[in-house]
Amino acid sequence: MMHAIFKSLLRIVGTLSFAGACGLTIAPLLTKHWTRRWLRLRLSNTTFIKGRLFHRPVAIASVGSTAPPPLSITDFLDAVARDVRSGFSLGASFVQCSDRQPVLESWSEPIARRLMRGISLSDALIECALPTWTPEIRFASRTLAIASVGGPGVAPALEHSASILREQHGLALDRDVQSAQAQLSTKVLTWLPIVVFAWICTTDPVARLFLLSTPAGIGCVATGITLNISGRKWMSRVVRKILV
Repeated sequence: MMHAIFKSLLRIVGTLSFAGACGLTIAPLLTKHWTRRWLRLRLSNTTFIKGRLFHRPVAIASVGSTAPPPLSITDFLDAVARDVRSGFSLGASFVQCSDRQPVLESWSEPIARRLMRGISLSDALIECALPTWTPEIRFASRTLAIASVGGPGVAPALEHSASILREQHGLALDRDVQSAQAQLSTKVLTWLPIVVFAWICTTDPVARLFLLSTPAGIGCVATGITLNISGRKWMSRVVRKILV
């Protein structure tokens, strides 16, 4: 009796030790991997040339999509604010920046053409509004429409809106990295019990006989598989809600 209890305790300690060793081995590797991925995501849209950082346009993934890279909107608002501070009107600044940033031509070019015909910026934004505009473009359009009223706070309003969009983009990248790490951790935690189960069945004939030949053992295996699959689906659902 005591020998059986001792073997059971030894089996439990060995299983926990194996799981702990796997966790200690994998955790630093995962942390290093996702830290590097986070840095690559943050630096993927910039190029370092002669001590200055420049935005590098990113190719649009979906075929037929006209959505520009999110950071190009912030660059556009910053450029318009600089021209306004230089003494140009808001409409003239918009037209000049539209010529300098072809990546946004699907949004800015129709508005710039109307501005050159004498239409006000707010009216041009209303006429060119499309349901396919991205949230960043809609936010920038509302900012430009409000700023077209005039006043001394036009440039600060544009710069503040650009900083908000840039912060939102950074938070979205952080969210994507954290959700990806959660998905990978879920996969590791899903496969680790299976590896431990296979290891026990391979090394211990008594445990293999109990788990695969007795009703109680088969019930334990079935319960573990059910909980494993349920936990994986639950985590995937939680991550999917976060991404949405």
